[in-house]
Amino acid sequence: MRIADALVTVLRELEVAYVFGVSGANIEHIHDAIHRLGDDRLRTVLAKREDGAACMADGRARIHRTLGVCCATSGGGMVNLVAGLAESYAESVPVLALVGQPPVALEGRGSFQDSSGIGRTVDAAGMLAAVTKKTVKISDPDTFWAQLRDTIETALSGRMGPVALLLPRDCYDREVGDPPADWPRSLAGFVRPVPFDEGTASKLFLRLREANSPVLLLGHGVRRSTDPDSVVRFAREARVPVVTTMGARGEFPNDDPLHLGVVGTAGHPSAARYLIERADLIVVVGTGLGMMTRAALPGYDAGKVVAVNIDPGELLRSGLVDSVVRGDAGEVFGYLRKLLDAEPFTAPPVDGYATTRYLPRLAEPLPGRPGGSEDGLLQSRAIAIIGEQLPQDGHLLFDAGNCSVASMHYSSVPAGSTSTIALGMGGMGYSIGGAIGAQLGEPSGTRTVVFAGDGAFLMSGLEIHTAVELGLPILYIVFNNGMHGMCATRQQTFFESRIEAVGYTPVDVAALAAGLGTPDRLWVGRAGTADELVERLAEQRAHAHLPGVLELSLTREEIPPFANFLPADAPTYRLADQENSP
Repeated sequence: MRIADALVTVLRELEVAYVFGVSGANIEHIHDAIHRLGDDRLRTVLAKREDGAACMADGRARIHRTLGVCCATSGGGMVNLVAGLAESYAESVPVLALVGQPPVALEGRGSFQDSSGIGRTVDAAGMLAAVTKKTVKISDPDTFWAQLRDTIETALSGRMGPVALLLPRDCYDREVGDPPADWPRSLAGFVRPVPFDEGTASKLFLRLREANSPVLLLGHGVRRSTDPDSVVRFAREARVPVVTTMGARGEFPNDDPLHLGVVGTAGHPSAARYLIERADLIVVVGTGLGMMTRAALPGYDAGKVVAVNIDPGELLRSGLVDSVVRGDAGEVFGYLRKLLDAEPFTAPPVDGYATTRYLPRLAEPLPGRPGGSEDGLLQSRAIAIIGEQLPQDGHLLFDAGNCSVASMHYSSVPAGSTSTIALGMGGMGYSIGGAIGAQLGEPSGTRTVVFAGDGAFLMSGLEIHTAVELGLPILYIVFNNGMHGMCATRQQTFFESRIEAVGYTPVDVAALAAGLGTPDRLWVGRAGTADELVERLAEQRAHAHLPGVLELSLTREEIPPFANFLPADAPTYRLADQENSP
């Protein structure tokens, strides 16, 4: 086989299903090979920009526990991948980027889009190495199979992450033969096991058994473990209460009485208080306790924190934990369940706990902006109405900004649904492409909902056209307040309302979206009051099989439920009491 055919054959047989990207002169051999060899088992998805393709690959890998694949040609196409790959790198998401390059023979000799790093050219290998676990240039057919295997193993093993293959145009037609006899037949075969110390895990079990108020704090690394269900089952069997990070809201059923809520800057104040004031053992699983999580836990006692993490480096460097069980969360909790079978126990019940949320409050009007109508739609009211109709067994994606902070805080994750937010780089627009990767390949009836602001729409909204082309039932909810709300809030809070570089001329999101598809392929609606929102949602339900864009016109701002912006005594309200008795 030639290199182009070998790559496509491997991806087809590994059932990654999709390659997201934009074509061009130095990557077109890959697209041609997919056309010839894909056999309806490997398909191309044409994105509008390469950063959108990278976000699609990330969303597919993150939500479906697979290897996401994206591609780009050389030059600007390659550079556009970086924002998406950086998010995957920061959040440990396994993505394979196939990046075309000019011929090796022309490196440093004036080739168009030369990125060899010779002379004044961009150094592709150096640039991509900064946002990947490994970047490899394919040039020698004798080492192709070894390099490809090592690259995929690197993406999927240990702390997962993106990898990149640089593919010079003059490499594609080189013969490499058939795969080696021991070539893995599935993605699982590329995972290099990371053994954990059973003695350390046994000590954790003893601490859990002896604790008066243990709690598990689950991060999104649980989903990427070998067996996420083992973590959930251990909590239920031992009756250990659970909180999650903002990025892992769906990793434990929100309707389970053991679920105490979300901890983090947009989390529930009751969950943070429980960890600080009541818990005597906190087991953090699949999270590095980044600032978006621990900023809501001022003064917590690291001596009562044990981490289960396949790569606890940042936890150890920051002094955030007392001890560590280094290993895959699924394997560690599978072992803990065996110990629990041999020595059963249940944690003491949590009495009198109720989840609390911040009481919505209007923000002071920004200088130079007129106040909105008294009956205009408020963000918190919109979220409450939408929250009653979120899909079960579907996917929720949240973009950057005040609207997503509020949407996460004031809603719960329906049964069987996932919840995703890109907090690694926190880039605006991630969710618009990420939702495509989430929804693709799902059975009929599965739906995806995106919560995004008008800023994210302006950055990446044309990727909605990709959803229209593919006929994906994704509802894009765009909160339109005519500005970058989080930036405005920060300037209002920390810079005495000196507002700069956050607002712009109002944009008609619905009109722009309507140009992306005819009514039989794309539903579009707009709501500016609560009554209008109820009506639009009823209309959308009749078109739920189509992509949709729902613009929410917001003329009055609320203080976002973001711990950094609120005083310690900010008013809250209680949800229904959650008695955690067996």
